[in-house]
Amino acid sequence: MRIWPGSTPLVLLMPLCLGLAGCWGGADVRTAYSLSGVEGVSDPTLVPFLQKIVDDRLGGDFELGDDVAENQRREAYREQMILMDLQKAMRAKGYYDATVKYVDDTETPFVGTYDIAAGPLYTIATLTTNPPEFSAVMGDDALKPGTPLDAAAVLVLQETLKDRIAKDKCYFTLDVKNEVLLNPDTHTADVTYRVAVGPEATLGRVTFTGQDSVKTSYLDKLVPWKEGDCYRDARIERLKSALMETGLFSRAETILPAAPDENGMVAVEVRLSERAHRTVKAGLSYYTDEGLGATFGWEHRNYLGAAEKLTTTLGLSALKQSLSANVLKPFFLRKDQSLSLNTEVRRQDTDAYEELGIDVGASINRTFNKRLIGSTGVKLGLTQITEDNDRKDGDDLYGLVSLPNSLTFDNRNDALDPTRGWRIAGTATPFFDVLGVSDPFLKLEFGASTYWALDEKKWSVLALRTNIGSIVGSGTFDIPPTERFFAGGGGSVRGYGYQEVGPKDSNDDPVGGRSMVTGSVEMRQRFTTTLGAVAFVDAGTVANESWPKMNDVAVGAGVGARYYSGFGPIRFDIAVPLTQKDDLESNFQIYISIGQAF
Repeated sequence: MRIWPGSTPLVLLMPLCLGLAGCWGGADVRTAYSLSGVEGVSDPTLVPFLQKIVDDRLGGDFELGDDVAENQRREAYREQMILMDLQKAMRAKGYYDATVKYVDDTETPFVGTYDIAAGPLYTIATLTTNPPEFSAVMGDDALKPGTPLDAAAVLVLQETLKDRIAKDKCYFTLDVKNEVLLNPDTHTADVTYRVAVGPEATLGRVTFTGQDSVKTSYLDKLVPWKEGDCYRDARIERLKSALMETGLFSRAETILPAAPDENGMVAVEVRLSERAHRTVKAGLSYYTDEGLGATFGWEHRNYLGAAEKLTTTLGLSALKQSLSANVLKPFFLRKDQSLSLNTEVRRQDTDAYEELGIDVGASINRTFNKRLIGSTGVKLGLTQITEDNDRKDGDDLYGLVSLPNSLTFDNRNDALDPTRGWRIAGTATPFFDVLGVSDPFLKLEFGASTYWALDEKKWSVLALRTNIGSIVGSGTFDIPPTERFFAGGGGSVRGYGYQEVGPKDSNDDPVGGRSMVTGSVEMRQRFTTTLGAVAFVDAGTVANESWPKMNDVAVGAGVGARYYSGFGPIRFDIAVPLTQKDDLESNFQIYISIGQAF
């Protein structure tokens, strides 16, 4: 009989199983080393598991230098490390008597064979807890006698046991460790989980230190418990995460007492370090149809001391100039709501219309969960618009009152450069003109995009996008042109100029429509960590009717390059129209900006 003192040997071995070896499947990389002696092992996961370890050790630069002795040292070191890893891996799978020998059967560097004698597979003889009363907590899904002594399975049950013990109790401290007693004569093991619990406790008051400008009343709202709630480590971790997610702090450290007080209560101290709350932003873009564009922004993330975010943005381009401001107030009336106040002054001069307008609005945003967000609000707009087409000629002053409502689902892994997930958004906005120039109408919009990584490194990504819109309740020319649908340009159908897709007047100028459908397919491929390329096809149509007609679709296609910087991808795209080429101002378009097209 031999015993592993405490739980140290197995505990050290098990993270190797999960961390070093990673997933159970084999790697794509072909190695120069081969494995022998384990082909007939009944466990189908063993060979891929071992091969993955060899592949991971060979991931690196193997260029040989001129120093022969140094080359040999590097080769011998790597081969010895692989041998030790394989020995540990065999034990992690239950083969504790396994031996591994390396046979250098060729003079070629980094080529050889690892001969593995697996030996008998150790199985579990008994599974108990100490104290024994916790054995019942393991449940029916616990490891059974006769089960292979697999390190990963033992660790999983250890965490499961800890979670179940903590589920209905409020232990201030809880520690679960494994102890394994091996019997070489019977090739079995006795597994014992040693459980140490402290006194039960409740969570007390939270005090914050280190904050200079953030109000304590705001920080108190982030605490995910009430005084007297059951003590849980997870609740304290949620508080730390909530503090860091505000973007106001660079550090959030919790200090706990050595033991609960005489009433069984645990006071929590949180030491904070504030980060800079102000940010200046700038961006440049160039589209052949829109010209050079620039965006400048200033943001204050703690404007009034309770994480109110003030954002001001100045946008300048040949077609549009705008100045906007937005204030976002968190915890408005309830924890999962925020209040947004915004205003914008803008001027536009496009082929379809000229506009000079100002908007003010407010909205309430509700977070249903971390992926689903809803919004409802009101917006007031005063807009002077000049049109010159077959149906309208002259100036109109619109006084629009709108009630925007939206619902957004977003589970993308990255907003600037997603490689998986969906973003689905729908809006319904009724409009009323208090000046009587426009009839009431309802504007409906739906958009969805999804991203599929085609390889393990997520360097090959298929991206899809669609947008659908419809306006009901009024005729096309009784709707302000700023609210009609247009397509064409870098944000919809690339290859066509800005607003070039859709109905036009006798002068071949766009007039917009009451319905729109656009779609994009884009294949993104990285070649290095910083360089990549894309190929794409966009399509779209705009119609005067409230439901789009699919018999007049504009299709554009192109290619592009990507430079992946630290703040997001920089894109360069060139696209050409494939249909509706007559009377276009240009037979290609170029787009340069920051961020993916969608």
